[in-house]
Amino acid sequence: MIQSIIIKNVASYNEAKLEPLKKINLIYGLNGAGKTILSNYLKDRENESFKECEIQGLNDEKILVYNQNFIEENFYSQDNLKGFLLCLRLMLKLKK
Repeated sequence: MIQSIIIKNVASYNEAKLEPLKKINLIYGLNGAGKTILSNYLKDRENESFKECEIQGLNDEKILVYNQNFIEENFYSQDNLKGFLLCLRLMLKLKK
């Protein structure tokens, strides 16, 4: 499980450390506070922009990031949305 996240020399961050973290964490804040930078790092840790950042305690866990990029990639395409609606209809029928 992730123990801490260090964001260093990215955007307006000199260095910031988030700790202690739990199994599920909700990150919120004002516009411009750095939420998008953090979520982009968690999604794409190999990106050169994040070369000085680190995650402590990460083993083989999968990190799921739900942000604006996730919404655009998964819900704004009509082709993808049809499968989602079909799945939702099926789930509703199974509950009855």
